[in-house]
Amino acid sequence: MTVWYLSIVSAILAGTCLLGCASSHRNPYRDMPRDSQQAQALAHYVTGLLWESNRNGTADVAQAFAAAHRLDPDSRPPLDALVIRLLQTGQTHEALDQLEAFCRQHPADVTARTDLARLAEVNHEFARAAQAYDEAYHLQPDDLPLAFARIRVLFGDGRDGEALKSMRRLYREHPGLDTRSLPAYWAIQFNRRAPSAPRALPCLELACEITTSATQRVAMRFLYGEVALATGQTNLAIQAFQDTLALNPQHLRAVTSLARVLYQAHGAAAITAQMRQVRNAATDVPGLLTLAALHLAAQDRTNAAAALARTRDALRAQQLRPPSDFYLLYGATLDELGRRDEAAELLLEALRHHPRAHLLMNYLAYLWAVANVHIETAAHWAQLAVKLAPRNGAYLDTLGWVRFRQQRLEESLDLLLRARAQLPDDPTILDHIGDVLASLQRTPEAAAYWIRSYALDPRQPPVADKLRAAGVNPDTIPRLEPRAIAPDPEDLDDE
Repeated sequence: MTVWYLSIVSAILAGTCLLGCASSHRNPYRDMPRDSQQAQALAHYVTGLLWESNRNGTADVAQAFAAAHRLDPDSRPPLDALVIRLLQTGQTHEALDQLEAFCRQHPADVTARTDLARLAEVNHEFARAAQAYDEAYHLQPDDLPLAFARIRVLFGDGRDGEALKSMRRLYREHPGLDTRSLPAYWAIQFNRRAPSAPRALPCLELACEITTSATQRVAMRFLYGEVALATGQTNLAIQAFQDTLALNPQHLRAVTSLARVLYQAHGAAAITAQMRQVRNAATDVPGLLTLAALHLAAQDRTNAAAALARTRDALRAQQLRPPSDFYLLYGATLDELGRRDEAAELLLEALRHHPRAHLLMNYLAYLWAVANVHIETAAHWAQLAVKLAPRNGAYLDTLGWVRFRQQRLEESLDLLLRARAQLPDDPTILDHIGDVLASLQRTPEAAAYWIRSYALDPRQPPVADKLRAAGVNPDTIPRLEPRAIAPDPEDLDDE
């Protein structure tokens, strides 16, 4: 029996301290009538405590506590002492049986039922726990934590249908943020664990049904599509992405996910069909976005850029402001086509509409830093992005590279090392650190960073050339897998 387990049990059985501490039980019956039966119960109880405190003794402690409980069956201290002793000796089922018998004799005792439920849950007896939580909740129907706990153990017992019905009924009886958010919470929990991801889908359906927020409904339908896609349910995924776009025609992630599925399923035929659909549809924003995403799925950036230009025109015609992620996708597409000046002009336009979109600031600054143009303006945007998200490793890398272009090498190295602290296995950051170290005449250190960068991503001909110049054969470098790191909330666009 571990200390962790006993601490949980002790917390569950409120009113009873860990055994072996007789002073905490000086007079457990001080409020009870002093008749002979209770006196005998007290004697057995104290005897059990004394025997237990004698760690070298062989006396049957549980027997003493059991005798005390039989003589005084309405008092909790002897029962709790007996239950903990049974648990200490590995007799879990017997301990639960004792608590259950007490609950039958005391049908209005909410605390006893809650204790039974928690102890059963700790021991993964979920069906027993669900029954006890249900009885406790019916005695205290305004105690939402009891209702939440019952839903938890129903899911633990694999009774998802009952859990969903309980969540729906709970929201109907107690409408509020906590009960409305519960299905989404469970969907996220299931989706985080690959084997249980399909269990998220009914929770997401319920979340969409009861939410009062249009934004939440969009988010739930999109997540439904992503989960369905991950679990191989392509038709469900397509329908969910289409539903998302019906609710929010500018939902770019839904567009790209839908296009990816359609292209994988139908190839060039999907592009042809989409082109036919939007040929004369000047204001079909979802259709035009889908066409652009299909072209990108086919690695055709030229036609993707043309479709994105039509999308921007469609938005303007309807006096709609393009979202920041649209500008980012369009700008990146132009950049990858070598149309850097157009991309920069587009990003500047985007920042006029989205003045706090630090993703756009960072992209623009990095675009100019790589090209080594407009460095002072790039520094302005890079500094502002870092100010808005100071722990974002990508933004620190951009500012570090801008400082490198400005020949502020020590400052550049400090920023890049901070970036690496946030993103330890990012090949680009490692490459940049190597370049700065080489400029500081610290070639052996530079080579170490280039080696790691190349080991993480060998598809870097410029890094291979630097390694050869430093006397290292890149063909001898073993492949490395990047370490997983938890995402930082700051890495998400605040829009």
